[in-house]
Amino acid sequence: QQQQRQQQQQGQDGQEGQEFQGCGASTSVATASPFLATGNPLLAGMMGGNPLLGAGNPLLAGMVGGQHGASEPANEEPKDLIDPEVRELGDYFNIEERWVVRLNQVIKKRQDTKGQDLAKLYEVLERARSPTGLLTVKIGEMECGQFVGKIQPDKLVERIARKFKLDEHVTSRLTELAVRRKATKEEDLDRLEQHLRYCKRPSAMATLLASKLLEGEADELPDLAEAEVLMEKFRLDEDARSKLREIVEKRAANKAEILAQVEKHLQTSTFPSAMLCRIARPLIDGEKLPDPPERNARLNPVAVERRGSGGDGGRGRDRERSRDRDRPRQDRDRSRDRERCRRERSRDRDREGREGRDGGGGRDSRESREGRDGSHRDR
Repeated sequence: QQQQRQQQQQGQDGQEGQEFQGCGASTSVATASPFLATGNPLLAGMMGGNPLLGAGNPLLAGMVGGQHGASEPANEEPKDLIDPEVRELGDYFNIEERWVVRLNQVIKKRQDTKGQDLAKLYEVLERARSPTGLLTVKIGEMECGQFVGKIQPDKLVERIARKFKLDEHVTSRLTELAVRRKATKEEDLDRLEQHLRYCKRPSAMATLLASKLLEGEADELPDLAEAEVLMEKFRLDEDARSKLREIVEKRAANKAEILAQVEKHLQTSTFPSAMLCRIARPLIDGEKLPDPPERNARLNPVAVERRGSGGDGGRGRDRERSRDRDRPRQDRDRSRDRERCRRERSRDRDREGREGRDGGGGRDSRESREGRDGSHRDR
């Protein structure tokens, strides 16, 4: 700025002379130093801080402008370089352009499974609330090598899908489970089948359990063999069996202890299914139940029958018969006559009441009743 003021004070002739000298000097510097001709970041910073520095030297300003133009990289691929199938997927689900570009870059590295990958993406994005958000997750799985394209279902998976009438996308999820966990495939599918037997919605439960295994939330599914023994022993209904399965799933770490506690409560209950449904929620929430009160085992006829006793086995009736045999015959006859007399008196009262309402026959009924009483006394 001081130099500018001096140029204005010296006059028009002196200003033209200085501009000519400055142009010659800058030209010589640019010629002597090729780095300035190609662009110098330090020089660009100086020009940004002092715009008047380039006002008097158009060649210097052009050098800096060329440097800025060359430093801007191309962030996006040209549209004609995007794979047509990737472009079609992006247009179908209305995916943002930057994620289409990124998907195209990932697909270029997976040319061997390109068709399977795109088919799988169509399948999962079709059910997504936010296709773009889910696509970002799947791109991350592709980059990490965890993404599995759409492949033919395994034979075990097909059998389970037919048995429980699973949806197509659930079958695909189970196929992915079988591919990514080859070492434990048979064990995973066997235990998954155990759990699906006691579910009201097998497709939803299969998706949930497969996601737990694939995402690492559980190393394995708990075995239901011990729980099935309780189901058969106490003849639990469908709701109680579903609750017991859920208890085993949630409390897999201490499964043996929980099942022993459940068995104690069921043995002392008259209705085991209702008892299990009542204690299921505290057990699922991780609470510890107190021991049930001591009761007679005959309160649970199902448990007694399962133990081979069949109730009390008729022992009570046998004891009553033995007491009847030991009782004297005379006492038995007396009690039988007394009971007969009670029935006849009640019958006479009813008859007398009906005859009184009719207006006659009261005396005859009274005499007949007295005659019966006398015959009973004689007897």
